[in-house]
Amino acid sequence: MKTFLRNFPVAPIPRRVWLVSVLAAGLGATALAQDLPAEAGSESPIPFVPQFHLSLLPKPLTPNPTLEMTVFTELTDFGRSFPRASREAPVYFEARDQGVQPRGFVIAGDAPLPREELNSILHRTLAADGYLPAGEGHRPSLFLVYYWGSHNRLYPDLAGMFPELAENYILERAVLVGGKTYARDFLREFIYGLVDLGVSSKKDFLRMQVRDDLYYVVVSAYTYDDLARDERRMVWRTTLTVNARGVSMGESLPPLIVTGGSYFGRETTGPLALRRSVRRGTVTLGQLYVIEDNVPLPKPLEK
Repeated sequence: MKTFLRNFPVAPIPRRVWLVSVLAAGLGATALAQDLPAEAGSESPIPFVPQFHLSLLPKPLTPNPTLEMTVFTELTDFGRSFPRASREAPVYFEARDQGVQPRGFVIAGDAPLPREELNSILHRTLAADGYLPAGEGHRPSLFLVYYWGSHNRLYPDLAGMFPELAENYILERAVLVGGKTYARDFLREFIYGLVDLGVSSKKDFLRMQVRDDLYYVVVSAYTYDDLARDERRMVWRTTLTVNARGVSMGESLPPLIVTGGSYFGRETTGPLALRRSVRRGTVTLGQLYVIEDNVPLPKPLEK
């Protein structure tokens, strides 16, 4: 199945405008300390608490790193008339797992989240919002297709050698962050130099998200009966992203799915920006001993 990323038209971005835009984003980076406003009418069950943690330690060395996440759900005109799922009135589905799909510059060494673990987390999260697997006398009305992976930027030296490819990767990440409409607006900023230098924490947050490496999850819902007739009619699509800098896919995708899961099938007026801390396990070492051959063990180790 072709994904929506491949259908997005991309135009080359002038080098001068590109440089101005990058500098402007750097000047606005400090705005992340401010609140990211919630979307009007979103009725978010997960309130965003504005926090700005200044840490001298990089994320790999931080015990509880903060994850920068985005959530975006688009509904078709037909999807707006489709019954909305809830615990009181669940919607039943069948699903197809399309597995890991690396995008952008593929980097070796980042082990993907095991399929069984992601399926378990995703199905539990869907069930909490009223989407249940079909069976036991319940006929499916939706068919869910989902996949996940990483979307990495080119290294700076490669981006200098292949600027058009680097720009295409950026626009593909813009689609993941906020859909085609946001990506077109993002592209328009570069082409016409319409860079907003005002203080807007959410815009800066989204720009930084687009320019960095991402992990993502995409869940698309189609009508089950139409697919049975070999027709495709989309109801909704939810895209979740998390900044991949300093964290692994295995530790960042589970909290991403749980945090953004309340927006499955719920239309958002543009991308939402969220943050959440993830806890890492710790190992505490006791007193160390050097054990040689034929030497009696110290008393603390005899037991």
